[in-house]
Amino acid sequence: MSCSSSGGSAASCTSIGNVFTATGSVTNYGATTDLVIDTGGGIATVNILRVKLKRTAGTAATFTPRLYNLAGAASGSINMQFEGSSTAVATLFDVACTGVVFQTNTAGEFFVEPGPNAGADNAFDYEISFEVV
Repeated sequence: MSCSSSGGSAASCTSIGNVFTATGSVTNYGATTDLVIDTGGGIATVNILRVKLKRTAGTAATFTPRLYNLAGAASGSINMQFEGSSTAVATLFDVACTGVVFQTNTAGEFFVEPGPNAGADNAFDYEISFEVV
């Protein structure tokens, strides 16, 4: 199984066994813009291990990271699998996760929403570590 991410100007994926780390950067993100993480095709069960996001440019003052198993899902919906805390843009969001286990969509994708509170011009660096179980 492999992983990839889309929606960014730079993206890569490394793996050790069943643990994958998707890294890269994205630009022009608004409040509900999703980053797609592809686990390699077909429904997969993932265990999220760590979520790191750093806002690098834009007009937002804070951001609230979320993970979904459905593209375009809404905050607070059954498809929201993880919600981080509101984070000041000068701060690195870095959370080691426990118990964030869910199934991807039928294409093997899950979605990261950085969740800036303002603007559509925000840029983020990301590093998402997950295990395919």
